[in-house]
Amino acid sequence: MKKLAKKLIVAAVSAITITASALSLTACGGDASKLKILDVTLTGEQYGYCVNKTDTTIMTEVNSLIEKLCGNSAYDPENTSSFNAEGIQYDFDGNGTDETVTFKTIYDAVINGTANDIGEVPPSVPAGKTPDDCLIVATNAEFEPFEYKNGNKYAGVDMWIAKILAETLNKTLVIKDMEFDVVITDVETGASHIGMAGLTINHGREQLVTFSKGYYKTTQSIAVAEDETAFDSCTTEAQVRAVIEGMGKVNAGAASGQTGYYYIVGSTDFEFAGFANVTAKDYDSIGLAVQNLSNGKLKFVVGDKDTLTSAVTEINSHIGK
Repeated sequence: MKKLAKKLIVAAVSAITITASALSLTACGGDASKLKILDVTLTGEQYGYCVNKTDTTIMTEVNSLIEKLCGNSAYDPENTSSFNAEGIQYDFDGNGTDETVTFKTIYDAVINGTANDIGEVPPSVPAGKTPDDCLIVATNAEFEPFEYKNGNKYAGVDMWIAKILAETLNKTLVIKDMEFDVVITDVETGASHIGMAGLTINHGREQLVTFSKGYYKTTQSIAVAEDETAFDSCTTEAQVRAVIEGMGKVNAGAASGQTGYYYIVGSTDFEFAGFANVTAKDYDSIGLAVQNLSNGKLKFVVGDKDTLTSAVTEINSHIGK
């Protein structure tokens, strides 16, 4: 099994992985440049939640909840016309009255900044409780808009769904925030009941844990300097690949172990061919990779579309300030 795809994200109002000092360096650096995301779809993938292979009870409830929230297919923010979820009755806005809530309801509210956090959640089984009394969730709370923190309080799409699932099961919610690479192992060994961490479903992971139905569709994207023109005529992945392969020896960045990293170096689990001419530089976060792209140390950065877009937006907002 290759190293799990680590998904990290940077945002001003959440668990920011680019520190204030790093942003200051980026903003003040004379060579820093603004960035852009190529409008080309590179891959197709789906996120799912995972449980231990022996735990059929939770998976049944998870899939039932996903079906109610998402309908008959994973939510695709690029194609909402066919979205047909029936939703659930839940007091999502906290006004004391239940309303119809779907995945789109939660996703849009988080993206628009109108969703509340889910509050502080214990990191381990509380005194007087047993593991069977709890829903123990393994996550990496650095992947906005799906899981992140506002101070000590959890927020994001997955965290809201974790809260709803725990209430559905009549369990006390416990959230263990850990390195992304440990999430699936923690679930596989039974230390956590479920992994909720923006996990891409792939064959290698399915050998270790059981995945739910897909709940979200995404793609890998490429960020480049705003004045980069080499990709201007590209409309397909094949054209983007041809441009990269014609660049000669270049450096590219991604978060360590992230899906974007494997897009660069190649992976049988993800069915990525990789690039022989590209040296992949791995970073602790996608934000740090984007920072080095802005400072001219990389030719491009690859990452999940949502996370990469947020990181680029954050970096661009500080250029020249």
